[in-house]
Amino acid sequence: MANDIAVFLDLDNMVIGARDANINFDINLLINQVKQRTGGRVVLRRAYSGNLRQDQKLMKELATAGFTMQAAVPLNNFGKNLIDMYLVVDSMDTLVDGQEYSTYVLVTGDRDFVPLIHALRRRGKHVIGVGLKHTTSESLMGLCDEYIYYEEMLPAPPLSDGEAEKLLVIAIDGLLAGDERVRASIVKERMIELSNGQFGRFQYSDTSFTKFLGRYPGRITLEKDGTTTYVRRTAAPAVQPELYRRYRSALKKQKLRVVPPRVRLVLLKDMIAILQREDNLEWRDLIDRLAAAHPTDEDGEASRNLINALIVLARRAGVVRTLKGKTLATAPVLLALEGPKIFQESVIRCDTAYLEAIRTLSEPFDVKESALAIYDNADYAPYLQQLLNRLDSANQTGSD
Repeated sequence: MANDIAVFLDLDNMVIGARDANINFDINLLINQVKQRTGGRVVLRRAYSGNLRQDQKLMKELATAGFTMQAAVPLNNFGKNLIDMYLVVDSMDTLVDGQEYSTYVLVTGDRDFVPLIHALRRRGKHVIGVGLKHTTSESLMGLCDEYIYYEEMLPAPPLSDGEAEKLLVIAIDGLLAGDERVRASIVKERMIELSNGQFGRFQYSDTSFTKFLGRYPGRITLEKDGTTTYVRRTAAPAVQPELYRRYRSALKKQKLRVVPPRVRLVLLKDMIAILQREDNLEWRDLIDRLAAAHPTDEDGEASRNLINALIVLARRAGVVRTLKGKTLATAPVLLALEGPKIFQESVIRCDTAYLEAIRTLSEPFDVKESALAIYDNADYAPYLQQLLNRLDSANQTGSD
């Protein structure tokens, strides 16, 4: 037997309750939900109201939706009871009018209809109740075969832009691994599933969903293959190192390695002391002396590399000079400075050598980034700026 459905709507109970809860009552939404949940056809549609001044717009919507309206003129305070009686009588009348209805939908939360539900169920009818949470009687709800809160029929509010983007990221992360791609329709279904329907199934057609995806070029790339749209994760752009790190890398390529500041100052001071004691010490011997005093691992290679870089810096800065030898390793190394403040002047000259080299790079020059490159600390920027001013002044004097 076909699942024919009869709907009886207690309009006063629903409209007043919906108004109190600030909910819009949509009769078409209700009918569509009943059809979807039962899989049947709504054959009979009747609405009842004791208020002859009901919203005319709603009355028109009910008529358009196929409802027959039954109203009652209030007599003293019995208008409500009278309209309830009409609903009960009409419902019972359908049991003998020759039309078989397998399902009765009572749209009300009023406990006055408990006897009616008993009567319908005794005659083998499936009874579904629909009402609002704050106006539904527990006794009525418990007697129905099913009871549906009208609030649960309402579509979920649309996601905000931020929520939709977050949902897209979660869906893509779950569907894609590496450089794969997936059909846009699958992404859409996954987003609906993850949001429990809040990302509306009917919110986007295929065309508008593609436009939605197009809002996030930084996260995904769309590819067209015939009539099918595919989604691929956008490759992350290469992250460029900080400017001070680029300074160091470029100087290293010029064989002017930046020696860590603490190590640089200690090695520089010890190198000066050694050269003050020993004349004509070969480059390789100077490395050996300093490596013996500052081993960093078992074979001393790390220390020797830093020491060699320090001597290269000192020679470029004019702190030391070399005599001619068969190779650089055998060239004698001599101090090029004299006076009581050799160490202080050596530090200034080495720092100036670094600054001059940085200014010749193709990278933009920044004194704070230079301080980070040379001293690992931007607080040295004012000191380096003084060195630059002194250097520029000397260059200006020389050009004059």
